[in-house]
Amino acid sequence: MGFKLIKTGVKGTLMTTAINRMMVHNGRKSVRALDDMSKDAVKISEETLMRLLDENKDTEYGQKYGFADIHSIADYKKKVPLSDYDTYAPYIERMVKKDEGNLLSVSRPVHYAVSSGSIGVPKYIPVSEDELEKYKTFGTGMVFGSVDEYYRNTTGKTLMTKFGFNMIQMKFSETKFGIPKGAISGNIMKQVKDFAKYFISPPWDVIVPQADMNLKYLRARFALERKDISFIDGAFMTAVVDEMDYICNNWEMLCRDIHYGRIDKKIEMPEVWREKFESMLKPNPQRARKLYREFKKGKEEIIPRIWPEIKFVAAIGTGGFFTYYKKMRMYTGKNVPFANMSYAASEGLFATARHVGDTSYVLIPNGGFYEFIPADAEDETETLTIDQLEEGEKYEIVITNLSGFYRYRIKDVVRVTGFYNQAPMLEFVYRKNQVVSIAGEKTNGEVVDWSIQQAEKETGLDIHDFSIYADTSTEPGHYTFIVELPDTISMKKREQLRNVLEQKMMTANPSFGEKIRTGVLGKTELVLVQQQTYQLYRDIMVMKGTSPNQLKPVRVIDTPIKHDFFFGLKETD
Repeated sequence: MGFKLIKTGVKGTLMTTAINRMMVHNGRKSVRALDDMSKDAVKISEETLMRLLDENKDTEYGQKYGFADIHSIADYKKKVPLSDYDTYAPYIERMVKKDEGNLLSVSRPVHYAVSSGSIGVPKYIPVSEDELEKYKTFGTGMVFGSVDEYYRNTTGKTLMTKFGFNMIQMKFSETKFGIPKGAISGNIMKQVKDFAKYFISPPWDVIVPQADMNLKYLRARFALERKDISFIDGAFMTAVVDEMDYICNNWEMLCRDIHYGRIDKKIEMPEVWREKFESMLKPNPQRARKLYREFKKGKEEIIPRIWPEIKFVAAIGTGGFFTYYKKMRMYTGKNVPFANMSYAASEGLFATARHVGDTSYVLIPNGGFYEFIPADAEDETETLTIDQLEEGEKYEIVITNLSGFYRYRIKDVVRVTGFYNQAPMLEFVYRKNQVVSIAGEKTNGEVVDWSIQQAEKETGLDIHDFSIYADTSTEPGHYTFIVELPDTISMKKREQLRNVLEQKMMTANPSFGEKIRTGVLGKTELVLVQQQTYQLYRDIMVMKGTSPNQLKPVRVIDTPIKHDFFFGLKETD
């Protein structure tokens, strides 16, 4: 990320300034790189494919499918089949357990991204050095580049940041051969460990905890201490909102602790860590009084009131995160820019938000080779390339990445919202493996999200979170909406919400509507769960070892564990 360019003798404020300049400089390079590539995206995409095939023609996978004899996209589609994780699992097992190379790629993995499979069996996704560099350039780099561009366009001044409030939590581990594994963001963050204290709050030992402790408290305690927080950084908007909820629910305790320079005794943690963290703190009654006054005014637009130098929030708030995006806007007010970062998965980073506030992502032309299957296609083996896409249409995306996955179906359906020069702009729509269906009606995430948004408008209710459950235990089967609201509502209002949700679902999915009208599906039910139910679920998943950087909203209740948890916390009538 360029930190090696900073002189190690520079300290304090000068170091923070130097890091800001470097991040902005790298960000501008990222913006220029995307702009330049997008003008020739079709050619670059094909060249990337041919380069990957040539480099990997002597690998075991390359020999199996005759990479050496592939000279066109048509050859590639004909000779190499579409794939999924099971295609690569035997190769990856040999890589992880035996450190074998030259199986999928000539590039040895420098990291394994770990994600949970559908039945909870971890998937190990090899990550090459080129893939890691792409994350740095079009992840962090694009954020600073696009925000800098925003401020130059709106104020005429370069982006100047001081400290960032970091929500990303990491846990480092390695294979027996010393290759890091876990969330990719952890690998990237680890490379800046020595400089983190100059531009990130909280301390490194909170970002990478070595013991069980209340991390929400510690993040809040150290960030509130500082008045020079100028950006907020989290993988998903859920994590950022959860932290702000914690702060707003516990601000009196936090203000007292800042006043006296302590960590509240009710906050459990090993004594050795309490002593270490408290040694970093001093009484700060002036800051505490300022915070107290602002929190007493209420939580709306609290962020710019407690951190007047705030410049932006960087977290993914698109797609199914829309309820959290809306709530975060309540905390920031309308004038703080949001950077939606990138469209990525464990298998790679595919597209990036070109401008502040963009909810569509520009495909990165040299980030791999991309194919697309029309969402309504009967033949799912015929694919299109980026020059064949149509604006407004939905497609399943198929990737050939930089780390040894070829024609890989990640099960995401995207919509093409337009083009940035030649590069398509994509909006995530839904996951193919999260389509629910009882009688062939095939209800996807886009239908559910739209129905919720329309129900909010029509009822005036603020829906904090929601899920859908396809209940086949009754005859006929029926759908249940699980909804979390900020306040208790009357039975009349509940029935109105239920009616509107069912009506909107019938409108968005005509097949669902027809089956409701003919009695093939039973009446849709509504279950309201207690406040903070979804946050509690995320907290439990983190305690069980799931990386908080990979926790997405629970939109489909598709396991007995999820069913028992959410239905077990429903509000009493």
